[in-house]
Amino acid sequence: MADVEAGVTRGRPLNADLTPAIVDAVLSLLAEQGYAQLTTAAVAKRAGVSTATLYRRWPSKRDLLLAAAGQIAEEESADVDSGTLEDDLRSMFAHKRAVLSGRIGAVLVALAGESAHDPELGAIVRASVFDPTRDRLEWIFERARARGEQATRDPAAAAYLIVGAILSRIAFDDVEDGSLLPESDVAMLLNAIMGGR
Repeated sequence: MADVEAGVTRGRPLNADLTPAIVDAVLSLLAEQGYAQLTTAAVAKRAGVSTATLYRRWPSKRDLLLAAAGQIAEEESADVDSGTLEDDLRSMFAHKRAVLSGRIGAVLVALAGESAHDPELGAIVRASVFDPTRDRLEWIFERARARGEQATRDPAAAAYLIVGAILSRIAFDDVEDGSLLPESDVAMLLNAIMGGR
């Protein structure tokens, strides 16, 4: 396999054009084979680069996972003011449904399953899915209060409910057909988050 950076001398800047292909390879392999089977050699082969090229960017499996986590976190859309707390939450659920129904969702389940035994991996999963969800909920709740709506729920508690519902659906159901967070789940989440305000 030819290294697309063959002949690069030490000290030369890394070719940033390779980063998307490498991160894409990490995500694909995690979704297909799970965390335990992920190796730097497999990532390099899938991305079409040499292991030396890979190690110049990410010298360990943990570094590769951090790059993948960053990609997952970037999928979180910019916050949009829909006008009401309920509409803001529904908008967030719709975005989560669109992003997590495919490969990214499978990656999260693979990583979440392993993170119970690996605190470092758990921190990576938290940074990629839980923290962005909690932060967005915090903005949504603050904005609702500024509009005069009661929004006293803890954003972290709400984030646990939402992420838990998403991961459960991905792990136990076939969500390839877009059934992630169906209306029945949305109604229960809205009731749990907004009920008793």
